Amino acid sequence: MADEEEMSGGDEGGEGGGGKKKLIMIIVVLLVIIGGAVGAMMFLGGEEEEGGTTAETEQSQLEAEMEAKSQDEEVKLTNPRFSPPKSYTVNLRDGKHFLNIQLSAAVEDENALFFLAGREYIIDDMIITMLQDLTTENLRTRAGVEILKRELYKKINGLFTQEFIDASETKDRKPVKKILITKFVLN
Repeated sequence: MADEEEMSGGDEGGEGGGGKKKLIMIIVVLLVIIGGAVGAMMFLGGEEEEGGTTAETEQSQLEAEMEAKSQDEEVKLTNPRFSPPKSYTVNLRDGKHFLNIQLSAAVEDENALFFLAGREYIIDDMIITMLQDLTTENLRTRAGVEILKRELYKKINGLFTQEFIDASETKDRKPVKKILITKFVLN
């Protein structure tokens, strides 16, 4: 009997101490989880607001520009050459949607097409990386698609070396005149 009392007495003392330890552990775990959640919300929330505000501002400015622009101000190509259409299919940043897009570049200097063809893999990597960073919200409006075209235009024209520009007949710093979207499927 004495053995049973010692065992049960030992268990009760152990449970009380163990119960307090469990309660403290639960509180610590909850605080860590809540702190992590608050930190993540602040980190992600702040990032989205900044990016969203900048993107919204750029998009609204572009929409205003497009409304003010007349057809006469469009780039007129006198002797256009076009790169072969190239298809890209990527998952968008949200992970739930994908984009299937086909692009072509319009140039007037045929040598620019040869220059671009020699850098096809670099261009593919650049475009895929850019497209994967987009969301459906970026691409749902006409202005969003125009922003994409402008960014591609800048990046592709940025590939032309000074040597190419100096050797070309036109000495044009931006041999690619337009980026054309020949297919666009957003799902």
